Amino acid sequence: MRFAPLRDFYIPKGSVKIADKAGDGLVYIYTSAKGRPAAIAFHGKAAKPDWHHSFTSTEAREHKIREHFEGRRRWAEWKQERRKERKKPHGFEVGHVLYASWGYEQTNIDFYQVMKIIGALVNSRVWSANCLADVRGTSSLPQAVRLKPFSSLLRLCKFRGWPTDERMGVPAT
Repeated sequence: MRFAPLRDFYIPKGSVKIADKAGDGLVYIYTSAKGRPAAIAFHGKAAKPDWHHSFTSTEAREHKIREHFEGRRRWAEWKQERRKERKKPHGFEVGHVLYASWGYEQTNIDFYQVMKIIGALVNSRVWSANCLADVRGTSSLPQAVRLKPFSSLLRLCKFRGWPTDERMGVPAT
């Protein structure tokens, strides 16, 4: 069994706790064994410290603590913005053809046609690349799939057609 130290393991004895009232940052300040100002910082419920430093002066320590608290506040704001963004409506309608590109060494592209919209979920069917020529027809793969448009695993975009010479900036011949 591995040793998984709790937060108390890292906190020096006799340190003073400073908590950020506007965020989840937490810093313990103390004087190191060499008599220098020192601090250890945490965030949220993290057991391991974000940083643990000794400083040349108390002003430098206070500056680092301010930076830590401001950084945690910015992170919380960014996270809140992302949540709001994900809750926005996706804008897909029944009949739209969507695509998702994925893969590392080999790029794979999957196509879907929206069949039904249920709240934030899109009920769709999988299309093969051969079926895209006849978008209004029936798919050779009528497999129904329920998709979350803004999931972290799959990013769906509206399919606007294959690139033409004009869209690539080359005049058509």
